[in-house]
Amino acid sequence: MLQISRVLIFTAAAALSVPGLVLAEEELAHAIFIKVNGKTITQDYVVEAVKYLVKREYNDTPPEDEEEMDNLQKAALRDLIRAVLVHDEAKSLGVSLARDRARRLAGTSGLKPEEISPTIRRILESEELFEEVMLASGTPVPSPSPKEVKEFYLKNRAEFRTNALVIVRTIFLPEDGSRPQAYFKARAEEIMDRLLGVPYPQRTDAFDKTARENSQDIFARFGGLLTGASSERWIPKDINNKNADGTDIFPQAMVDAIRRFSSRGEIRLAVSAEGMHLMYCEDMRGGRDIPWSEAAQIIDYYLRQNARNRLMRSWLNRIYDRSDIRWHDGTPYERELLTGIFLPSERAERDR
Repeated sequence: MLQISRVLIFTAAAALSVPGLVLAEEELAHAIFIKVNGKTITQDYVVEAVKYLVKREYNDTPPEDEEEMDNLQKAALRDLIRAVLVHDEAKSLGVSLARDRARRLAGTSGLKPEEISPTIRRILESEELFEEVMLASGTPVPSPSPKEVKEFYLKNRAEFRTNALVIVRTIFLPEDGSRPQAYFKARAEEIMDRLLGVPYPQRTDAFDKTARENSQDIFARFGGLLTGASSERWIPKDINNKNADGTDIFPQAMVDAIRRFSSRGEIRLAVSAEGMHLMYCEDMRGGRDIPWSEAAQIIDYYLRQNARNRLMRSWLNRIYDRSDIRWHDGTPYERELLTGIFLPSERAERDR
């Protein structure tokens, strides 16, 4: 487990550049670094990595869930350490990326050229460079078979649709500051687990009743329906969250949960600055079926990326034993932080 001082160190780094995080000056005074085989990872590197992951994983909006933010900061340092280990191994094996391949990586990162610092470039390149390391080591990253691609498509057909319409209900449990956020989150998760124990479609009636009894927002008297008394209950899954003056209609965490719905009956927990939002997909319809030719390419890339991630975690477990990775105070960096941290884009692969 991380000591609390290290958690504060991570948070201090993020606060330098990530909007919405404010810390006392004495917390910012911590020097953040880890040494990886003698190479130093500084506070500036961690700040850059946090900013990049906020953009990649959370659409430029830092998560308001304290546990999620802590996980993000750990992942930023994890990726920096991985990059050093991969580049060191590549150098020892005499392998490198072709220039055109490195440029292509930067072009597909979603970042503007001026946003790709040397630090972020090394993180981006390390993912592809790892494949060259594995190839040189005789254990190349496996590509999925046509059968695996087809099976994945048939099992997850609902995910290969676009522009869907959804009916959404919510239960809002505010944080009042009287207890830590974890208390309110545990209460919301308890309600969610109870509702998930009710089979669909009876789950809709159960959610309606629970919202009327427990929710603390204007939608409670409508059984949590986001559309309230409106006769039109359907909203776009890719909802526009802006008022005419540019302000948000709903907390961004709620909108992100709606956009991630993949099937009716699904319940997601969204955490905002105001509190806990249980988001329920009562129904889903419409959307364009993604053609098989296009879906196959997406699935092939996704499964290959998952295979690479699994192989990397296995490789990191092995290389950890012959690496010297130490915190700023000289204590060893924990192995589980190198392989056991998962970001949103990595959790689907972990959970399948």
